Amino acid sequence: MRMNYVSHSVEDTRLLAREQAFELTRNYEGRPIIIALEGELGAGKTTFTQAFAAALGVGDRVKSPTFVLMKQYDLETVPGYHHLYHLDCYRLNNGAELYPLGIQDILENHGNIVLIEWSERVAAILPSGRLVVHIDHIAEHIRNIHIYKKE
Repeated sequence: MRMNYVSHSVEDTRLLAREQAFELTRNYEGRPIIIALEGELGAGKTTFTQAFAAALGVGDRVKSPTFVLMKQYDLETVPGYHHLYHLDCYRLNNGAELYPLGIQDILENHGNIVLIEWSERVAAILPSGRLVVHIDHIAEHIRNIHIYKKE
């Protein structure tokens, strides 16, 4: 899977995230979905995550868990999925700092969707086969979004 997309607005980015949420949950059929979000500060990682979560019925306002590192949301209407985890690894030095949170089980358990902002900081502990969403800031409202599977 490799996809390149040019977003001309925040709404374009949200639309792409919603489409990905529906497509991935349908195609993965309950298998863990790991999405590694990359891009500079302000590129749109949180915007993508918020729209992805909203598409799956997360009613809470999704904010980056910069200081708590991880937030868990229950998924009640997505066949095969029970939890969405949102991690923000901006403040971390390496993936070992996630072990006390039980990250290995979270990444491996069926029924989990995991979105990881600043994933490059913890890449060493992430499984192969994860999806990478790399967002490049081109202009005020324009983003290049590359989605691919990391083997």
